[in-house]
Amino acid sequence: MKVCTEASLFGAWLAEEFRGKDMGSALDIGTGTGLLSLMLAQETTTAKLDAIELDIPAAKQAKANFEISPWTSRLQIFQGDALGYSFPRAYSLVFSNPPFFEQSLLSPDARLNKAKHESNLDLSSLLQLAEELTTENGYFAILLPYLRAESLLAKNATSNFQLYKRMNVCQTEKHAPFRSFCLFQKNTACKIQVTTIDIRENGNYSAAFSRLLRPYYLYL
Repeated sequence: MKVCTEASLFGAWLAEEFRGKDMGSALDIGTGTGLLSLMLAQETTTAKLDAIELDIPAAKQAKANFEISPWTSRLQIFQGDALGYSFPRAYSLVFSNPPFFEQSLLSPDARLNKAKHESNLDLSSLLQLAEELTTENGYFAILLPYLRAESLLAKNATSNFQLYKRMNVCQTEKHAPFRSFCLFQKNTACKIQVTTIDIRENGNYSAAFSRLLRPYYLYL
């Protein structure tokens, strides 16, 4: 599975938010090959990072990636459907880079459809699951296409989560946002912080992008 730039940026943004904080435990829903969990393990002191992945080959690759990392004692992979899984604990943080699309332009590749289309885990179900799995004042973070983030915020109106931070992502300074990172906190009144980041400016990686990704990229 390929690693996309915005997923790396999401992981770096999330890790910066919780860097140095003792989060106790965190859960990565739909981990793929484990990228986000590994980024958080590198930069935080979270005691236990669990991850779940439906796709068997991806879960096996995540397991292999966890085992060869310096943080293997803190990482655990579950293979299965998050909606029906019996998780061993409540989590201070639940985060996800979920399937983006709603059953449009399906590929002949069934595995690709599961990875990119919400055939197994729609936004309403994911939001409800995160609410059930987080601790009393826990956090929920998600990466979504910009327009779908608006849909999530509408669905969130009836949950116990309050939007805490949102970062909108643009390809360049000349483009409109195409992705959004949203961070919610449960049962807590928050002053919403909204920022924007450009991946590239004047043909090069932006200073903000480079600063966030420098701990993970070899050539920034």
